[in-house]
Amino acid sequence: MPMITPYHLTFRSGLHVGSRGVDVDEARVIVPADTLFSALLSTWVQTGHEAAQFVQPFVTDPPEPPFLLSSAFPFAGDVRFYPAPVNLVDHFSKATVTGRGKALKRITWVSEVLLGKMLAGDALDEWLFPEDPYEEPDKGVALQGGELWLTREEVAGLPTAMRRKPDKPEDRPLRALRRLKVLSTQRTPRVSIDRVTNASNIFHAGRATFARGCGLWFGVKWLRPNDAIGNLTYPQIFHHLLTLLADEGLGGERTYGYGAFMFNQKDAVSLPDPLQHEPAYLLSRYHPREDELPGVLRGKGAAYRLESVAGWLYSPNEAGQRRKRLYLLGEGSLITWPGDPAGDVSDVKPEYDHASQPFPHPVWRYGLALAAGAKEAHHA
Repeated sequence: MPMITPYHLTFRSGLHVGSRGVDVDEARVIVPADTLFSALLSTWVQTGHEAAQFVQPFVTDPPEPPFLLSSAFPFAGDVRFYPAPVNLVDHFSKATVTGRGKALKRITWVSEVLLGKMLAGDALDEWLFPEDPYEEPDKGVALQGGELWLTREEVAGLPTAMRRKPDKPEDRPLRALRRLKVLSTQRTPRVSIDRVTNASNIFHAGRATFARGCGLWFGVKWLRPNDAIGNLTYPQIFHHLLTLLADEGLGGERTYGYGAFMFNQKDAVSLPDPLQHEPAYLLSRYHPREDELPGVLRGKGAAYRLESVAGWLYSPNEAGQRRKRLYLLGEGSLITWPGDPAGDVSDVKPEYDHASQPFPHPVWRYGLALAAGAKEAHHA
């Protein structure tokens, strides 16, 4: 059983992570593992170290990473949520898929308990929240209009502000939780001023915000915790970089206070090991190595979503430029596990035809897979 150490991030003033890698007027509600890795690497460089020191074990062939990262997903109090598996409907009977298809499509996040049932291949019809929003749930409970799904027992772990109305000692009815939001996105107006004409131009920046007691969490799976750079082990380095990053902030629009956070390390979570040639559920985006294709996409139970990752690179000594586009398998995808380690860290530095000088250093994009073993889904 792999042990994953969760870190809960509580944001002070919202978060901006571009949904397309270029536009600022849209925002994702998660932070991909590759963005987290880039932020840690950038923080390492800003402390006066060489990028190659930190990244070297991740880019060997095959990789020998000291740790793996998940992407950052929502949490509410003590309840962590995971991306709904791409094959979610496989866990339901035909009758449920036909009658509750719209509700199933709306589910974006599932709780830790429900994920465990999905990884075990269980049928989940009886755990689905009621179709009638005014009916009191029996086993399954919905948040945010049905986008987040948890069990009745897990409701006790939600923040007090969600479970109870202000100045009320009793808990809300479970059906009322469906109207409460854990997270939301807005478009915030901005104004730029032309330096020559002083003309103003209005634009918008996307921002994700979280209810009180809610935020994002990500997991770390330590593979080689005794590996070190100098006198510091990777766990020590990781904690130091995360502490600095909490003040520096994640994502864009940081000059407006976005991205700064406080973090708490939680007790380790045990998830089933992925077995070679068996289905595996992705907790991070994944860039397969050439020798892993096409097998990871063609085995039994494979169900995946491709994500195009592009955008601008940041370099402390170079002008901002477009990095190479990369296609990754998205979180929540089901693949056929090729064995440890899976994926690679790719160099996406720009290359220009007829350029007098090439870009001076690699630009690394993390694509190593953190996965949990999954049994083939069966429905009632």
